[in-house]
Amino acid sequence: MTTFQMQATTEYPVLFLSDPKSPEAVPDDTGRSFVTATDSCICFWVHSYVDGASTVILTDAECDRTGIRLFSGSIDTPSGVVSLSNSGGFRYINVPVSLGRTSVDIWSDDDRHPEWVWIKLTEIRVA
Repeated sequence: MTTFQMQATTEYPVLFLSDPKSPEAVPDDTGRSFVTATDSCICFWVHSYVDGASTVILTDAECDRTGIRLFSGSIDTPSGVVSLSNSGGFRYINVPVSLGRTSVDIWSDDDRHPEWVWIKLTEIRVA
C-alpha cells in the first residue's frame, strides 16, 4: 500500500487529477457536482482558502473512513503518471501508475465542503 497525504489550501476550491502528457480536456461545467470528469481529467471540490485546508489522500488502498463514494471511473494515463494539480496548473504530486487507463474511486465526508477527499488509484507503481 502506498499513500500520499497533503493539506491543500487553494485559491479556487477545485483540484484536477490527470496525466500531464495527456491532452487534458477539463470538464465543461465543473460546478454541477462534486466530481466531474472527461476521459483525461477528473476535477473535484475542496475548501477555498477562506474556509481553510482540505486533506487530500491519494492511495491505492480502499477508503477506511466513513464517507460518501462520489466517483468511480477511470482516466487515460498514456505516460503512466497521474498528477494532482490546481486551477493554475501547479502540480502538487506526480504518481507513477500503469500505462493506458487508471481506475479511480473518490470518497469524501461532504459533497460541497469537504474536510477530506480520499482518492484510490488502481495501482501505484513503486521502484
